[in-house]
Amino acid sequence: MQIPIKRTLDKIPGGMMIVPLFIGVLVNTFCPQVLKIGGFTTALFSSAASSTILACFMFFIGSQINFKLAPKALKKGVLLIAGKFIVGAGIGIAVGKVFGPAGVLGLSPLAVLAALTNCNGGLYASLASQYGDETDVGAYALLSLKDGPFFTLVALGASGLAQIPFMSLVATLVPIIIGMILGNLDPDMRKFLGSSKLLLIPFFSFPLGAGMNLSTIITAGGPGILLGILASFTGIGGYILLKIFKEEPVIGLATGSTAGNAVATPAAVALLDPTIATIATVATAQVAASCVVSAIICPFIVSFVFKMINKNKIKKSNNEATKATEATA
Repeated sequence: MQIPIKRTLDKIPGGMMIVPLFIGVLVNTFCPQVLKIGGFTTALFSSAASSTILACFMFFIGSQINFKLAPKALKKGVLLIAGKFIVGAGIGIAVGKVFGPAGVLGLSPLAVLAALTNCNGGLYASLASQYGDETDVGAYALLSLKDGPFFTLVALGASGLAQIPFMSLVATLVPIIIGMILGNLDPDMRKFLGSSKLLLIPFFSFPLGAGMNLSTIITAGGPGILLGILASFTGIGGYILLKIFKEEPVIGLATGSTAGNAVATPAAVALLDPTIATIATVATAQVAASCVVSAIICPFIVSFVFKMINKNKIKKSNNEATKATEATA
């Protein structure tokens, strides 16, 4: 008996990413010992495996970037970063100015800024591969700038203490750059590597989920879920900027998520400012919940808007064709 697994996953927005991710969450929650038996099982499915597989995925993505398209990918990356930061930092700073360090509805400015000033790179790459083009996927190279606490510190007014992790950025870019060089040297290699990139999506999404636990949502409670919902809509900044600069805007919405590495941001900020150590503990759980919740909602938002835009384009095209027919009649 055949089961249409792939066809079913394709019907779910970002399904190839989201479904394996949540299977990983469930496994880590109810039978984590399965991931620790060692050998190939632990090497492939434990949370430690995600970075290696994701790095390979980035290499494949780089191979698909044509040097002629690189400037456009750079432009989109800048617009996506700016849009995400303006919205995320704006909300976080507003919460701090109006409600103070304690925040509102159980959400501190630290939690809001940590969750809203970055995005899930793997989820973005997956959605960009499905709903965008090579330049949208290539924009991920610049989006890696948002990894870590840098933008959170800037938004908190601590830019004098922050240092851009230059070597971390270089380490993120190297696989992409090598892939770009290889793909541009040989079109056949670009075609070969491009046929492999989608295969890796479920293999890095499961380990990402295996690093999470359902208890994080319970610990964070309603505020963490609210933060995840809020993060899911922060891609509107990138959407607006892309539209202003005459680019296809829908992929801007793919930045509406919280990165897994953002879970470490509150603790990193607390090291620089010990006075917020207590807040950081709560913020960490809330940001973890935001990672999970936004990973569910963001793909649905992207899919809905993508279909709506295409529907309007078809409707507009049909109206123009009707008017042209009437004019010649």
